[in-house]
Amino acid sequence: MHYDIMNFLLFFIVYGFLGFLGETVFRSFAEGKLYISRGFLTRGFCPLYGICGILIIEIFILCELTIHNPLHALMGATLCSIASVTLLEYVTGRILDRVFHCKLWDYSQYPFNLHSYICPEFSLLWGIMALLLVNYIHPVMEVLVYAIPHNIRAAGTIMILSILFVNASYNMRKILYGEGHTFRKI
Repeated sequence: MHYDIMNFLLFFIVYGFLGFLGETVFRSFAEGKLYISRGFLTRGFCPLYGICGILIIEIFILCELTIHNPLHALMGATLCSIASVTLLEYVTGRILDRVFHCKLWDYSQYPFNLHSYICPEFSLLWGIMALLLVNYIHPVMEVLVYAIPHNIRAAGTIMILSILFVNASYNMRKILYGEGHTFRKI
């Protein structure tokens, strides 16, 4: 399917929010207590998950269009998704740590981790999530998104992105100027 910029932005919002929820649930179960993902610039939304969701969807579409064997397309898309998202996770973790002195995740306890930003276990988890996203989650989200009239979808997207931008700007200012800086190294 061909998406216009407004739909890309709306899927970015949806997957950024769903990623936040998924991480909160996953970490709550893993740690055996309620965990609220702290994010970097906003609460209740993680831009990395929004970007990764769109990236995965586009990789799968590209592979389906260019590779004629369905099994090869699925395998190629899954491997490309794992590699792309893992690279994005590494670069994001490195930038957050080096520029902002903020380490939101730490895989140092996992074997074969790279500078504690990525590891094979979580890369494999990204592959599983990519398959779940394109086969189950995104088809439902597509139906739900396209059920909303275009003008309401556009207005809602602009409004939500504006709120996220203002919130991120406020939090960035707090981080840069030290007002109530609450991040600490893991």
